[in-house]
Amino acid sequence: MADRFLHHPFRFGAQGGVAVIDDPDRHLRDKIEAVLFTSPGERVNRPDFGVGIDRAVFDAMNELAIAALEFRVTQALRRDIGDELILDSVNVRAEQAEGTLFVDITFRRRTDRKPRTITVAL
Repeated sequence: MADRFLHHPFRFGAQGGVAVIDDPDRHLRDKIEAVLFTSPGERVNRPDFGVGIDRAVFDAMNELAIAALEFRVTQALRRDIGDELILDSVNVRAEQAEGTLFVDITFRRRTDRKPRTITVAL
């Protein structure tokens, strides 16, 4: 039987029960997005959980701000879901002309160690 995971973020399914998914890659992607978009202090018993990356959209993006954001993302992912992934790199780039911020995360799942990349655009 395949592994089943609670849908993250938590929600109810179509039949009224708890929504579950069978795709471990999707489950891990959902967890990464939860870490990125949850602001520190937002979770009651985990005040250090998350990055709050959506606030960075309004910051001035110079080299120092980009390096600080890369550091915050790296530390949060290792702290919050480091038991499920091996983080290879975090690269933040700002496209000033488009007004878009890109976060490229390269990682491997601890179970199969196959490299994967997620790009989040803000």
